[in-house]
Amino acid sequence: MSRRGGPSWRRPATRRQLLLGMAVGMGGAAGLSLARHQSGGEGLSGAVAEEVRGVDRPSTFRYQRPDGPVSVIPPRREFYIDAEAGAQQTFGDLYLPATANPSLPVVILIHGGGWSKELGLEYMGKLAEDLASFDVAVWNIEYRRIGSGGGWPTTVQDVCSAVDYLQDIDKQMGGRLDLERVAVCGHSSGGHLALWVAGRERLPANLPGGKPKQVVSHCVSLAGVADLVSAEESGDRYLKDLLGTTLSDNRDLFVQASPIAHLPTGCQVVTIHGENDDVVLPSQSRAYVDAARAAGDDARLEIVPGGNHDPWTDIRQSPWKRARTILLSQLRVPGSSLTVTTPTTTAPANP
Repeated sequence: MSRRGGPSWRRPATRRQLLLGMAVGMGGAAGLSLARHQSGGEGLSGAVAEEVRGVDRPSTFRYQRPDGPVSVIPPRREFYIDAEAGAQQTFGDLYLPATANPSLPVVILIHGGGWSKELGLEYMGKLAEDLASFDVAVWNIEYRRIGSGGGWPTTVQDVCSAVDYLQDIDKQMGGRLDLERVAVCGHSSGGHLALWVAGRERLPANLPGGKPKQVVSHCVSLAGVADLVSAEESGDRYLKDLLGTTLSDNRDLFVQASPIAHLPTGCQVVTIHGENDDVVLPSQSRAYVDAARAAGDDARLEIVPGGNHDPWTDIRQSPWKRARTILLSQLRVPGSSLTVTTPTTTAPANP
């Protein structure tokens, strides 16, 4: 694993952070005992716990304290493709809870931004830390994008490679990840990528991500693009650059690159969409759920009343808390303090 030229927005780690990071990375009983911090049990000192929980953030993003009961180790940057070969974009930030849990479920986060270099993974950082504070490992991934070496099929293949790299991370951690409980969650264009990952197990080998090493058990799409044909017809301004062609010139490619064209997935999928989203229309999620159910998949649509395109970016507000509840419920996060309820209010696929 190479770390040459690795981009970083974090301040240099303090001695305590380094020691705690080493403890969790060791994966053994001695290392885990150093990082143990559980409510009501043997824990870190108050000063150290606060330092661990206060994960650094880029100055442009306001820090928000996570809700969960456990502290979070400052994220560790891992390259899933050599930094030079991947133009220093093929990396992810791994968030780990400071607990002794020997079998951590995993959430993979995929940021949006029109598949473009204009936006990176930073805005998903606070979501990642919040999830990790509920005793979950979180893999917040970056990938090559339009304008910086990405596009079809590179962008999609990068994301699939990042998912497969979880197996390498698990080996480094001594088997501490529960790779049978892995959920993927993406926002906007990241939702397109998350839905693609959800269907990888049944993709033909000639498509990016076919023959996966690591599959996911669940998927949550936040305002995701599921059908590139209808998205283009609705005026999406990024798809021509993503695919390198137009709908009129190569309709087959738009169909091929659409998750809705590769059903069933065999994966449980929840799509969540803002009622008033005018960037990615709610019809994207509705059509996907209709088609997935018709194909025999376990799929559900939830509408955020009055929501726009990104009501999940503030972890203090109910839209993100709802999405988090769904993810934790999917992963069956144990422990009375971490119990979440199965959703009871669901918007029908055809209201």
